[in-house]
Amino acid sequence: MKRVSVVSIVMLLIVSLMGCNSSQQSAKPGNISAADLTEREKTILSSAADHAFVFDFNAGGTYKQADVWVEKYVAGKLTGKINRISTEVKNNGTLIFTVSNAIEGTSQSLFSTAIHSDGTTFTGKGSEPAVDQGKAIVEETNPNDSIPIKGRMVLASICYSKEQEDVRSLSTDFYEHPERHMDELKSYDVIYLLRSEFK
Repeated sequence: MKRVSVVSIVMLLIVSLMGCNSSQQSAKPGNISAADLTEREKTILSSAADHAFVFDFNAGGTYKQADVWVEKYVAGKLTGKINRISTEVKNNGTLIFTVSNAIEGTSQSLFSTAIHSDGTTFTGKGSEPAVDQGKAIVEETNPNDSIPIKGRMVLASICYSKEQEDVRSLSTDFYEHPERHMDELKSYDVIYLLRSEFK
């Protein structure tokens, strides 16, 4: 349980640090982009989580609600959704997603999501059976510098495969039109997609 508390504290600390420097908001109106973290923020995140993704969004006054969730696929098939959270947003904000591979004393991985906007942070946590750490892993954020807010976007992925030699990241086409390229997920044993939708 210590790991759960540490991750929660770190997520709140990152939001606070980023809030102190509003110039870090890198997203254009109506877009999401990977946050430009300082070395200090990267160090803090890496000390508490095995995988971390942080995004800035700019709702541009058009969108009033943000949803964030994780989809789990096994051999290309959707097997579940983890940590769906939804909250009101106002203009700019931050989305945070972290994974800790093993909760102390268990064989579970901890997934944490957070949405920060207008001085308020909404978080969600959930656990999943840990993936065999002997598998090859590829993690990445959406390769587009600026992601237009539309539909159910894929912001990041963590892909696991038994094939150690030929493990590749998902294509740019997948991130731009995921529903047209779902066959790519069959190349992996387990894959987690971080998704978001604004309304």
